[in-house]
Amino acid sequence: MRNLRISWLWLTTSFRAAPLLMTISAVLVAARAITAPAQTYGLSLLIEGLASDKSSTIALGIGIIVGGLAVAFVADVIGWPLQDTAQERMAGRVHADLLDVTTGIPGLTHHERPDVADRLELVRERAWRMGVGAEVLLWAFATVANTVTVLGLLGSVNPLLLLLPLLGATRIWSAYVSSTRQHKAWEDSMPQERLVDRLIEVAKDARTGLELRVFGLGQVLLDRIFSLQTDRYRRRVEAARWGGKVDGSVRLAFGLAYAGAIVWVIARARNGQQTAGDVVLVLLLAPQVDQMTGGIARNVYWIGEVVRSFSRYDWLREYAKDNAWQTSVEPAPARITSGIELRNVGFSYPGTDSAVLSDVNLVLPAGSAVALVGENGAGKTTLVKLLARMYDPTTGRVLVDGVDLATISPDAWRSQLSAGFQDFVKFELTAREVVGIGDVERESDEAAVRAAISRGDAASVVAGLPRGLDTQLGKKFTDGVELSGGQWQRLALARAFMRERPLLLLLDEPTAALDPEAEHRLYEQYAAAARIAAAETGGVTVLVSHRFSTVRMADLIVVMHNGRVEDVGTHEDLLAAHGRYAELFNLQARAYR
Repeated sequence: MRNLRISWLWLTTSFRAAPLLMTISAVLVAARAITAPAQTYGLSLLIEGLASDKSSTIALGIGIIVGGLAVAFVADVIGWPLQDTAQERMAGRVHADLLDVTTGIPGLTHHERPDVADRLELVRERAWRMGVGAEVLLWAFATVANTVTVLGLLGSVNPLLLLLPLLGATRIWSAYVSSTRQHKAWEDSMPQERLVDRLIEVAKDARTGLELRVFGLGQVLLDRIFSLQTDRYRRRVEAARWGGKVDGSVRLAFGLAYAGAIVWVIARARNGQQTAGDVVLVLLLAPQVDQMTGGIARNVYWIGEVVRSFSRYDWLREYAKDNAWQTSVEPAPARITSGIELRNVGFSYPGTDSAVLSDVNLVLPAGSAVALVGENGAGKTTLVKLLARMYDPTTGRVLVDGVDLATISPDAWRSQLSAGFQDFVKFELTAREVVGIGDVERESDEAAVRAAISRGDAASVVAGLPRGLDTQLGKKFTDGVELSGGQWQRLALARAFMRERPLLLLLDEPTAALDPEAEHRLYEQYAAAARIAAAETGGVTVLVSHRFSTVRMADLIVVMHNGRVEDVGTHEDLLAAHGRYAELFNLQARAYR
């Protein structure tokens, strides 16, 4: 059933990309494939007619030869441009479909699990093989047409000669086992390949260049890359050598068998059991049979590669379907009236058994500003991800005004969020786009973009750009401008201000690259925005920060420790309790004094 689904996916993707071009190309390649054996048959008729002095046979032979030349000419002149265009459209369709499927997965599980990451890497790396699927499909049509024609001609001489293509079919078997072994070597070496790619990125990234040179890590990286590459190539070369030995042995056996068949036909011709035309036909078909079986063998390899690529694509589609949260169809609320509640929430990242959050019970009142504090690894960022519904809790529920967040459409929920993160993305777009994509619907609204830039304290960054908002950012571009870490962060903060009335504003240490004074100004801006959102939509602001001078302005402070909520209260309440918060606050205060 799955094989039929994969084959149908391949066929429909090929023809959906360029239906008319693929139909015409299929007809042309099939016609082109039968011209060589047809012309061979025409030549045998010509010789037969000359030997027996039959004008009709001579004319038929010449007609078949000339007709074959005409078909080949038309197919070559028209066919190749059509096939190239169809292949380009197929490649474009495949890459667009892959992007659509992967970006449509609402959660982050596929980024966290190594086994899923390996398969996704294979899908991406071998996507070009799906892109040539249209060409391989046309090859398959041509091979079928050629095979049927050659078998018919051999059978017309003597049915026993049909055993030769069957013997040649062993080349198909050798190609299959060889490609299977090479594919296994590729899959087994994928972890090393991913690590090599990552190490190469580290070696050439300007952000890591300083530490690499200070600690003298250049040679260490090179040695590690060389070791991994050597292991990868060893596995793949061994598989290729084994396949070469098998294919060479099979071809030798087939050649000897065909030589014996030619001698047998010549002997029969001398005894008057076969005609001169039959001898010529078998002699000329010999290389064509070898080419036919070789073509089938090559097609088996490439068909196998394309089928495996579409198999991974099919797996990705099924994975996306299974992880699409299809039951989450409820609309997001227009406002929050009571608050967001985490009830008995526990969470473990996919592929691990250790709990990051355990038995978390917490209420974030509507209209409140809530600060999450605690040591690194306490579970603060994980809690933020659950609120944004990047994951669903392993146990327990997240409720929004009593409605389970798992029932709300993730896209609808996220359209009501805004966020600023420590690990922000450096979108190498124009400055206008870098900020504007914080609210795609208002991206072209310059007044909204400039207002967000002002609230994000990024006006000085834009003022220093040579073309203002229209400046291309990123040094990868000829006219691109590179920014400092702090400048990138200010633009990321401005992006978070594009949505003016979010139901949930998530701030996970978004000012880590800024000085305390700049951070304080920005949080005052966030506080003002939060108060407006709270009054109009009951919006909740969640702040993660290690600077206690900032978190003290929150309405509610949540102290986390080892994945649990240890204490909840205002700044004054928590100081008076003399617990972990007071200890951490006084420790930081002493450091400032």
